[in-house]
Formats: sequence, structure tokens, C-alpha cells
Amino acid sequence: MNRSDPRAIRTRNRVLEATVNLLAERGVESTTMDAVAAAAGVSRSTLYRHWPERVPLLVDAIEHLGARLRREDSEDLPEDESFDEKVQRLIGSLGAGLRSSEWGPIAGSLAVAAEYDQTLAAAYRDYIAIRRQSVVDLLTEAQQEGELPESLDLEWAVSLLAGPLYYHRLVLHQPLREEQVTEHVRRTLTLIRSSEAATMC
Repeated sequence: MNRSDPRAIRTRNRVLEATVNLLAERGVESTTMDAVAAAAGVSRSTLYRHWPERVPLLVDAIEHLGARLRREDSEDLPEDESFDEKVQRLIGSLGAGLRSSEWGPIAGSLAVAAEYDQTLAAAYRDYIAIRRQSVVDLLTEAQQEGELPESLDLEWAVSLLAGPLYYHRLVLHQPLREEQVTEHVRRTLTLIRSSEAATMC
């Protein structure tokens, strides 16, 4: 697909948005090429010309969704946020995504499909890694400024912040309320600031 052609760009975006919607509504297994073509309003030949196989289309759709969510996260960022407020915003955004009718179901379906397809697994890991890195960067800066213990394992700290949200939503299949996420972040920040946290790594 010619990505410099405005019409081709619109068609590509329509196909990717249709794929994202189907992933959210039906899951990975039921998001077929025929279903995408019908939902996007394009011919099967057009779809297969640009995505000869289903998995590359799914990977592009995941990347498309990730780019859109990152743009939304970066819009209207408050100035002069405290460290705690930044962490609340980033983890709160993750919680909002898992609560949504879009990323929440997709994440669950991908987690299962990734066990059986290495390409999907890599795309899922890449998506998670990009969002995770923004939290690692924030904690690194805070550690350098003395807000967190020097010996704190930052990767462990990010897992402590984000992991329970995925467990609650995708394993327990429980609602994830905004106030729960806020309180979880507050308590976790208290823990990782403590001297005991460094010995738990």
C-alpha cells in the first residue's frame, strides 16, 4: 500500500481500525480476513494484496492501536506535575485502557493467542514494553533525584505497579475501578519508597 497516497492512507487506517474493533468484539481467533474485509468495506483482493496473511495484519493493527493510545496519552499533559501525579497518570491510563471495551478484551485475547504464535507474542511484548518503558524512565529520573532508594530495582517496581492491574482484569476478570487504581498506586509508591522495598528485589 502506497503510504504517501492520501486515499491509500485512509484505506489502510480504515482496515486497521476495523481490525482493532473486531479484535475487541470477537477476539483473535474470530478476526478473520473475510470479517475484516467486510467490516472495512474493502474487497478481499485489496486486503490480501497488502496483507497476504492474517497475522501480519493483526500485528499492524496492534501497532496502530498502540500508536493511537500513545497519542491520546500525550495530549494535554499538565505542567508542573509532581512525581506521584505523573505515576498516577501513567498507571491510571493503563487502568483506563484495561477498563475500556477496546484494549481490555484485546489484551486478554492476545495473551492467550501469544502462547501459540511467536509473531503475535513479539507484537504483544513490544506493545507492553513501550508503555512500560515510560514508567521505567519516570522512576529512573525520580531515583536520580533522590525520591526513590538507590538500590531499588526499577523493573521490579514497575511490575509491582502495573502487574496487579493485569491480574485483576485479565485473570480474575473483575471490574477495575478508577478509585481502586488510584489507591493501589498510592500504596505501592509508599512501599517502593521504603527501605524494606530495596531488600525485596
